[in-house]
Amino acid sequence: MTAVETVAHALREGILDGRPGAGEPLREAALTTRFGVNRHTVRAALQMLAAERLVTFEAYRGARVRSFSDADVLALMEYRTAIEVEALRLLRTRSASEPRPPDAVIAANEALRRACAARPHDQRRIEQTHADLHHAIVAAAGSPRLLEAHAGLLAELGLFMVQLRSVLPPEELISQHDRLVDALLRDHAETELRAHLTHSAEQLVALRCTAG
Repeated sequence: MTAVETVAHALREGILDGRPGAGEPLREAALTTRFGVNRHTVRAALQMLAAERLVTFEAYRGARVRSFSDADVLALMEYRTAIEVEALRLLRTRSASEPRPPDAVIAANEALRRACAARPHDQRRIEQTHADLHHAIVAAAGSPRLLEAHAGLLAELGLFMVQLRSVLPPEELISQHDRLVDALLRDHAETELRAHLTHSAEQLVALRCTAG
């Protein structure tokens, strides 16, 4: 990796681990010292993360870890729903004669269950397997363009899940996704998926209201 990519990777991993947290500053001077690079490299890395919607820039205040506003949550939910529901529609159309969800989706859900059961305090691992499950559902639709669009959301969805940690315990995550995968090829699949995504958005909005 280039120096810019190396710095961006390290910062991305930290942000998706929850350190630093939402709204915390990312000061260029401190980062140049930490990574032993110049400010141009740090600034380019921060711009890369801003393109992934992990970082925001504020006039006279510099870069900060992104904190979702209510409008941000709604916009992400709408875009994510458009991608995942269309992927589900294609999957059901192409799997009309299949009695069960694709093996890759079942395997991804089992991986999520194992992560929640074996490492309930390893939140990053749980969030990664959660992202893998939703990506597997989109991949199963067989649409490269939908998969590409969903891949572009993964970092932002990771940050979304970081900010949901306090209200989404592992056991609830398992229950939600068991229902989702079970419904995948059933007539109410789209309704279940929409309800699942809407519930996640509502949880984060409620959390923000409580914190505020």
